[in-house]
Amino acid sequence: MDRDQKRNEVAELKGTFSAAKSAVVLEFKGLTVDKDTTFRKNIRESKAQYRVSKNTLLRLAVKETAFESLTPHFKGATAVATTENDVVSLAKAVNNFLKDNPAATFKGAILDGQQVSVAEFKTIAELPSREVLVSKLLYLMQYPISGLAVALDQIRKQKEGAA
Repeated sequence: MDRDQKRNEVAELKGTFSAAKSAVVLEFKGLTVDKDTTFRKNIRESKAQYRVSKNTLLRLAVKETAFESLTPHFKGATAVATTENDVVSLAKAVNNFLKDNPAATFKGAILDGQQVSVAEFKTIAELPSREVLVSKLLYLMQYPISGLAVALDQIRKQKEGAA
């Protein structure tokens, strides 16, 4: 890789980190091409990006971004998954990959501006999706109204029966 290629790579990575809301750093020793390809597909489906790059370039790219505190994790075989969108989808995709591939390990993450531990990351990954949470909330908001409608209907029937 010559200097111009390195500059372009750093600029591209810096753009990715500047736009991202969250990033997860992984180590991926001994992965097969099939497993890596499947993981990349799952990451794309969660509307995130996955990148393998040289640690030196990653360190340069995160300077003066919200992800600068991830710098100590850029050692060994390093990959970074980032997202501008749904943090939970990214966490689920990464967590499923880590469960299926013991050769890969979690190094660190910043999700929505907060550095998280492995335990916190797993907790976030096990959350239901945004759509499921919104539908549950809507159900709970509608439940008192439907309960009131049922009660009013029963009162109406009682009054009709009494009359």
